[in-house]
Amino acid sequence: MSSSDIDAVIRRVRTRSLAIAGAAILVAFLVGWRAGVSLTISEAVVIFSFLAFEKLTERLVLRQSRSNLRRLVPLLLVTAGSLVLLTVVLLRWRGFNPVAGAAGLSVVVAAVVPELWMRKGK
Repeated sequence: MSSSDIDAVIRRVRTRSLAIAGAAILVAFLVGWRAGVSLTISEAVVIFSFLAFEKLTERLVLRQSRSNLRRLVPLLLVTAGSLVLLTVVLLRWRGFNPVAGAAGLSVVVAAVVPELWMRKGK
């Protein structure tokens, strides 16, 4: 797989995961505000982690200059912050909806599965 093919796959997964996340958030808030907040927090953790992973692999694969590490640090800090937030929410908020939280954690997985199906078809 060439670099442009990988970029195209990552772009499709990113777009698909944001679309799935938006739809899931809408449905969760229709169910209830606690489900909506629980799902949104979980989705944020996964999407930020995916974006940080994307930038990290881009940096490692292309062996770019050190100056691009500055662009990765804020993303890693946001990811770490979102993991801390999720941990605090899981430990302290009794209203956390575990079903919505689990659904939120599976957003990127749901975005990757169609790529696997498309790859099998080739």
